[in-house]
Amino acid sequence: MKKKHRKNIFGAGILLLIFFCSLWPLVAAAAIDPFASFLQSNIKQYTAADAEYADRPYIKKLKGSFTGDLRILTYGVAQNPASSTQNPNNIVGLPSYVGNMEIRPDLRFNTNYLDAAFKPRLLLDYQYWKEGQRDGDTEWNDKWYVNEWLVRLKALDKIFLSYGRENLQWGPSFLYSPSNPFFFDNGRSNPYMEVPGMDFARLVFVPHMLWTTSFIVNTGQGRNTLLGTDPFEKTYAVKIDYTGNQNYASLILSQRDNKDTVGYFGGWTVSDAMLLYSEGSMRKGSDALYPDLRKTTLVTSFLQTLVPSYSSLGPVLDRYTTLRQAVMEKTRQDDSDIYPVVLVGSSYTFETIGTISLEYMYNAPGYNKDEADLYYLLRGNAAYAYADMGVFPELLAQGTLYQTGYTGLRFLRKNYAMLQYYKGNIFNKLDTTFRWTQNIDDGSAQFLGLLSYSLGNRLELFSSGVVNSGKQDSEFGTFIDYQFMFGFKYSM
Repeated sequence: MKKKHRKNIFGAGILLLIFFCSLWPLVAAAAIDPFASFLQSNIKQYTAADAEYADRPYIKKLKGSFTGDLRILTYGVAQNPASSTQNPNNIVGLPSYVGNMEIRPDLRFNTNYLDAAFKPRLLLDYQYWKEGQRDGDTEWNDKWYVNEWLVRLKALDKIFLSYGRENLQWGPSFLYSPSNPFFFDNGRSNPYMEVPGMDFARLVFVPHMLWTTSFIVNTGQGRNTLLGTDPFEKTYAVKIDYTGNQNYASLILSQRDNKDTVGYFGGWTVSDAMLLYSEGSMRKGSDALYPDLRKTTLVTSFLQTLVPSYSSLGPVLDRYTTLRQAVMEKTRQDDSDIYPVVLVGSSYTFETIGTISLEYMYNAPGYNKDEADLYYLLRGNAAYAYADMGVFPELLAQGTLYQTGYTGLRFLRKNYAMLQYYKGNIFNKLDTTFRWTQNIDDGSAQFLGLLSYSLGNRLELFSSGVVNSGKQDSEFGTFIDYQFMFGFKYSM
């Protein structure tokens, strides 16, 4: 094998030598060719002419239209998957440790009539599992993708047309943006993790300096992950914005799958220190999944008669029949009742100690107590069937756990409160954010901390931490017990 390899290398070397030798007469001919000699003798003149051409005003203007920046992030994540009925034996497959490096260039082109943006990404990803079916496994991945891109044309003096992949966010809320019909994640829980973009076509009309009207079509899912189990459907929206001197307001009318939703947000600057705001949406019915009891079938009745509850198989049959009797269905899809989501908040900035924000949200589409009890009962029986009841019940349980994990609800219950403290530019180096989110209905809570420390003009140390508290059968105790991230960001 080695001899054959050496013969191949020797043969390739001979071919390269023959190739360069065959080119030599052409190189020599070029050296004595009159035209080649003319170019050589006048190369300085042509270089000077190119420089003069580049100094022309319209060329300078075009070159000045291109801008860009580059950020390189490297970080590690340590997390502990929750041992809940939603995640038995880590069925979700959450890794215990993650190490990533991301390269994020942002390229822009801006002129009076045409704007463009292009944000390609490279992600190098390492994952290690300590729990579940992949216990002890490791995995390396590299992903190349474009998170956002945009082309925008100034069609007329006050009309702009655009198409591309965007992270289209708005609204003043920290906890959640209920007025946004496109994104469930507003990116404010961890600003170092990018929200995946979706595909939009937009027409923006600016009739007055205080008013803007946008016509938006969500044409594709892009890189975003849908919250529910339904396939992607196009969403059409009209957004009307008003921006005053000390207040602002927006109205959003949207339609998806022939279902209309009305959204809004607004804010009022009470003083230099205090801001009041609200955000919400409302629609008839809900496309989310809700637990629902089935009627007892003849087969179930026969099995319950055949196997008494006091026998050794009684508990197994009880869990199996309960798993079959309760299902996740869209019971409110055609409901004529209106289900609002209303969030109210306030921020107060102290002169020296930072900013405190308080929010309360009423989530009408969320589960009431009876629905939550049935939901957790169904989830618990599915977890038991997945772990202990054989192949067929295990497959049935996996389908049920998928539905209970992706109900289509951003928040599972009805009443939530959030308290946040922010202090920036501490010693001209440190930014801090601490947030407490409380599920008032089931008692579970989440603590979030964000820290950013400047190590110079270009280098930044950052960290984030999330700690969830609550019972296994509670919202914030469902997937993750805790998660900590540490990393560096280099910008240029």
